[in-house]
Amino acid sequence: MRFSNAAKKVFSVALATAVVTGSMAVAPAPKADAASSYTAYLCFATKKWNHRNNHDDSGFSTKLLTEKNVVNAKAKKAKFKNATVKKSKKSKTYTVSLTGLKKGAISSDGGWNSLYIDTSIPGSMKKKFKVSKLVVKVDGKKVKTIKNPVITPDPGKSDKYCQIQVINTWNTYANKKASSTSVKMPKKSISVSFTVKSLK
Repeated sequence: MRFSNAAKKVFSVALATAVVTGSMAVAPAPKADAASSYTAYLCFATKKWNHRNNHDDSGFSTKLLTEKNVVNAKAKKAKFKNATVKKSKKSKTYTVSLTGLKKGAISSDGGWNSLYIDTSIPGSMKKKFKVSKLVVKVDGKKVKTIKNPVITPDPGKSDKYCQIQVINTWNTYANKKASSTSVKMPKKSISVSFTVKSLK
């Protein structure tokens, strides 16, 4: 069987397309790179329900909110500072904070329901990092140090993200480390520094 020159060209293009298409079909898909860094956020709820929710919560805000989920009038200029936690085998210290509070914004709230560091580190990675030391400063003064703080998810749980607990009145493990009044309420600022021993 003979082909015309035009037919030969059509056949050649079709064959080349088939080869390329076949090659593309068997080529392995590139793997997505694992995250090299994560974000840490200072979060809490006071006894009077001034609060900042988890970063993946629909009520998450860059501002301090009241019980009614509106910006605290005495904290409009207050600022939360997050931290970028990078993967590393070496120990590194990070700090999250809330500064610029006015007198009475939360200083008379009577204690904490919770005070913790929320992170974007997946809950499944809990065993891949350790926090060797946590230091809380209120109005620039060190008020609490916790060695080996509690990291959630709790045993047997599968929370979406990890949290580093300072105070949590609803968590049995955290309660053994710090009570609701073990960190005084800030007049101007509060910061939490934590040392990540390793994050693989």
